[in-house]
Amino acid sequence: MEQIEALKQWYRSLPSREQIMVTGTTVFVLITLFYVMVWEPLHIGLRDQQAQIKSQTETLAWMQQTAREVKALQSTGGAVKIRDVNKPVTLVIEQSLAVAGLKQSVKKIESSGSDGARVTLDDASFNQVLIWLNTLATYNNIQVISANIERSEKDGRADVRLSFQRP
Repeated sequence: MEQIEALKQWYRSLPSREQIMVTGTTVFVLITLFYVMVWEPLHIGLRDQQAQIKSQTETLAWMQQTAREVKALQSTGGAVKIRDVNKPVTLVIEQSLAVAGLKQSVKKIESSGSDGARVTLDDASFNQVLIWLNTLATYNNIQVISANIERSEKDGRADVRLSFQRP
């Protein structure tokens, strides 16, 4: 308490211009502290939560699609039917990327030969990429012949370059 009284006495002893400067500086420091200690962490946390929700929404969409495929397989007795055998590989890949929720990560899709393709994905969900690749191999008979997967800056995300071939 004595320290607070001493501080008040020191403040009152200052000329009015200096009191204004001290008050302004104090307000500035308090606003800066509020921003650094409260506002910015909340903002970063909110942004991270939104990214997590987006990733989980993509995973949910994939799970729902896979559930439909499982039900279809159960009704056929478990026999896997290769789909889209007459469609170009690049078209099948493009359509499957949309179903897998990876369309926004596509940087480039290009054809390589009559039954091949190359795909580049940036900042894609690693788990969704693995599931998508399994779906392509199982249901479309499109195999990965070359893969380069690098960790992205965000957790659970990857930069992916793939080459595909349909036997």
